Amino acid sequence: MKVRTPDGRSLSVSGNAKPFIGGWAYIVWAFGPEGGLRFYVTPAGSAEVIGKQLGEWGKYTVREAGWNGGTLRSLEDPEAGGTTMMWIGPHHEISTYVNGVGVPFEVFMDKLAAFDVQDAPEGLTMLPRAGSGMSLANLLAVNTIDQVCSVQVKPLADVASDVPRTRGKQVRGGSMWRVDDHDESGQLRSRSALLVNRSTATTVMAARSDDPQFVSVVESITCELN
Repeated sequence: MKVRTPDGRSLSVSGNAKPFIGGWAYIVWAFGPEGGLRFYVTPAGSAEVIGKQLGEWGKYTVREAGWNGGTLRSLEDPEAGGTTMMWIGPHHEISTYVNGVGVPFEVFMDKLAAFDVQDAPEGLTMLPRAGSGMSLANLLAVNTIDQVCSVQVKPLADVASDVPRTRGKQVRGGSMWRVDDHDESGQLRSRSALLVNRSTATTVMAARSDDPQFVSVVESITCELN
């Protein structure tokens, strides 16, 4: 499969025999004169579906307005004193979290106005407009293979200093290191694998540490950014 990431790159993923459960979700940081801001880019409707599945939707005060070919939505959480603000397009939604409630839509509109947002079936891009002083960094792409593993992809350049200095096992998707997390008693809490190639560092986290399907994914999946 090939999808477009928010920063305009192409993410190609192959080698997974079982399909992903849905579209890719992304986290990307935007940096500008006023500091950093984290955006989430997910398939349209994701926030509402997840909120209802978790039983949290009822706690929000929801406001909506039309803007820029889509819908602005504000999810106010009075108890936490914060608001999730989002733009929902035909295919994807962009969201961020701000402190306070009763936040005017114009606050979010001003932030998004610094980007040229293009929403298409193959992905949403939000590229900084010329003269905005904004830049994008620290991309994270996330998806899940049902009951097998989660897959998290980062550009290698963002995490190059974290790559192990030891020699990894060579698999189809690059060099691989197994990462086991144990509790204080020595019991295995989680198992994952780090795959590194010329463009990406991919973490594949097992749903069940002894699942042979997880091993199959680790040895076959290839994630590349162009």
